[in-house]
Amino acid sequence: VGILVVALLLLLTALVIQDLIERRPKVYRTFRLGFLCFTAIWIGWYAGAQLSVLNVITFVQSLLTGFHWEFFLLGPLIFILWSFVAVALLFWGRGVYCGWLCPFGALQELLNEIARAFRVPQLRIPFAIHERLWPIKYILFLALLGLSFYSVRETVVLGEAEPFKTVYSLSFNREWGFVLYAVGLLAIGLFIERFYCRYLCPLGGALAIPARMRMFEWLKRRPQCGRECHICAQHCTVDAIHPDGHINPNECIY
Repeated sequence: VGILVVALLLLLTALVIQDLIERRPKVYRTFRLGFLCFTAIWIGWYAGAQLSVLNVITFVQSLLTGFHWEFFLLGPLIFILWSFVAVALLFWGRGVYCGWLCPFGALQELLNEIARAFRVPQLRIPFAIHERLWPIKYILFLALLGLSFYSVRETVVLGEAEPFKTVYSLSFNREWGFVLYAVGLLAIGLFIERFYCRYLCPLGGALAIPARMRMFEWLKRRPQCGRECHICAQHCTVDAIHPDGHINPNECIY
């Protein structure tokens, strides 16, 4: 608990002083890669604190059937993470969790960094197709939420759309079909950075909905964005920037 709290305070500090950090690319890159390693290895495999869309559905169901704090306090690390994410949604949107605290997202980005170092070609999906693939994760979340009112068992089965259990909870020690699915997503991520995060993650879709209530716009835009200048759009790891230069806050992972 102490290690997680310190890490979250460090991340919170970095987010608040992001204007200072982004002026020092080497400092930023070192901090980001180091934090992603912490997220993927410590939060994911060591602490087993990978959040899931099933947590969101359980919370919604508990609000409808009778909320009990004791149930959610059974996993202190999960509870602390969710509390931090809930506050972060109001200030930054879903990007704080998806971009910094999701172990599977961190693992995808780190593997893509290694792939780039070995000059693995990167595929860029045309924006017209890219934005039409965005809704998939929202549809998956709504399907899971709707199914949860009908059958908990079938909801858990459909929840396997998330590879988190295979990768982190069971460390790939399960039936070959689940392993093949998880490895396949990681393999695609070598060519299309954060492929799963972009299009298939129902948890990302679930977080994006309340994130629309965020109170601040931290990322500054200038008149040249999307006209004379496309630097940010070229470097965005999830292509969350439209051709006209404006950032889609539902997709941005900070």
